[in-house]
Amino acid sequence: MRHIAFALSLATVAGLAASLPVVAQNAPSPRAEQEKPADGPMAPALAAYREGKYEAARLAATPLAEKGNVTAQLMLGSIYNNGEGVTANPEEAAKWFGKAAAQGDAGAQYALGMLMEYGQIESASPEAARKHFAAAADQGHLAAQAELGMMYTTGHGGPKDINKAASLFESAARSGNANAQYYLGTLYAAGRGKREDLAEAARLFTLAADQGQPQAAYQLGLMFQDGIAVEKNAAKAARRFAAAAEKGVPGAQTSLAFAYLNGEGVERNDTLAAKWFAEAAMRGDPLAQDRLARLYFLGQGVARDIAAAFLWLSLAERGGLEDDTLRNAMEPEITPEIRAKVEADIKKWEAGGESPAPAAAN
Repeated sequence: MRHIAFALSLATVAGLAASLPVVAQNAPSPRAEQEKPADGPMAPALAAYREGKYEAARLAATPLAEKGNVTAQLMLGSIYNNGEGVTANPEEAAKWFGKAAAQGDAGAQYALGMLMEYGQIESASPEAARKHFAAAADQGHLAAQAELGMMYTTGHGGPKDINKAASLFESAARSGNANAQYYLGTLYAAGRGKREDLAEAARLFTLAADQGQPQAAYQLGLMFQDGIAVEKNAAKAARRFAAAAEKGVPGAQTSLAFAYLNGEGVERNDTLAAKWFAEAAMRGDPLAQDRLARLYFLGQGVARDIAAAFLWLSLAERGGLEDDTLRNAMEPEITPEIRAKVEADIKKWEAGGESPAPAAAN
């Protein structure tokens, strides 16, 4: 399971049940943004937090949180969850979010649901996550509606109900939630819970992608690439792929790499093609691993390296992609030493060691 980082908005810190959106995996935890000074007992804690003085903020907020101040409880939950001035402690974060959630704060209910769904806490369970998301969703919390909709879509933590999921997505999407717009778009694209309507899917993907939703950008790029419900446009496809690729979507990275390799919508650039194949390959995309192996074998966009080519081809094969043409071409150059090194590198990687080095320009 992965650590979940939450962003505290001014409204949340002020106890107004604002959204605490999940941050992309491996992204740094954003700090709370304060637009104006706050009055009342939380003013010193808020001022310290705004200035990045997390220890002072924590010390000022703790006695207030212990007396039931929801704003202080939210702040402590965020500090312990994000590791701001302290070692990240999901259990402690859950404790403080739980206290605020018990007082009916929708933002805290959502945050607690996220910890129950994704966090490394002993009491975590999908059933508990669904309960907290439902409590927040009933108060109109948009991100909670989107998360609860996904649970109804998959049947995780309770019954599957695609129509209920669609209703939740619609509610949050109308209010501008990017994740809900993307999820609703996928229902229209697949004809699940909604009639199949690719034009509506493209509209929703556009709304979400324009807010920075990476999966929506990737799907929209595929639609532009193939001319599905939109006019075929390689340049627009490449721009959408790039937006998603920068946020770590492997499929988008592979698609962007092919765009650079073939000069589709962008100026041809073998070095950038190798870079993006490498990014996707390190995230486990077999197609990217195979194409990166080919580039290393040919010395195209990277320095020629038979060992690297063999390593990436071996990983692609483990992922189910066979490339007999490439394997037969490189086989005469694979020495016992190369074979042993690659096998050792793969075992090390699979055991949780460092991933193979990314592609280097030739």
